[in-house]
Amino acid sequence: MSRTRSPKGFTLIELLVVIAIILILIAIALPNFMEAKLRADIARVRSEYQSLATALECYCLDWRCYPYFDEYGFTARYNPIIYRLIPLTTPVSYIANVSFQDPFLAFEAGGYEEDAGRFYYNYRNHEVWKSSTTPWVKMPVWVLNSMGPDGTTDRGLLTEMWARGLVPPDTVVVYSPTNGSRSQGDIPKTGGASRFQG
Repeated sequence: MSRTRSPKGFTLIELLVVIAIILILIAIALPNFMEAKLRADIARVRSEYQSLATALECYCLDWRCYPYFDEYGFTARYNPIIYRLIPLTTPVSYIANVSFQDPFLAFEAGGYEEDAGRFYYNYRNHEVWKSSTTPWVKMPVWVLNSMGPDGTTDRGLLTEMWARGLVPPDTVVVYSPTNGSRSQGDIPKTGGASRFQG
């Protein structure tokens, strides 16, 4: 006489143990994934800065100055590269386009005291822009700025003024990965006769 055996399945305890193991692995992997994305965004910013820096220096070799486009008469605070760096694309193409979006501006950033949406890196030509308190200062310097991982305005466009001691030391907060990849601060890059070391 043969006996039929019912197929053996998982018990409730075994299923709960498997689910717990999966949740623990997710809890370990997810922060590492988010950290890797953040590091990739920072690397992207620096790579795009290098492309823009090369184009800016090539432009300066031809024109003996850094670009500053003001045909539409925007305020001095309106400094996105999509607007200010138009001369890099025409009439001579030093770079194919300047539509580099700041990965840390996936939202409309506030704090600029104007209604303009912010989606791109900012650019300032300090040879053209002068502080109202120091109109005699003429600096053949350019500054590119990203909002950084904290997504807040930390006055990165004033980096050169900060490096020269023309604004108070606590005016600018510069991002540093040594403080943790999610630390505060903007990510600026300067060129030309810059005194900023960063």
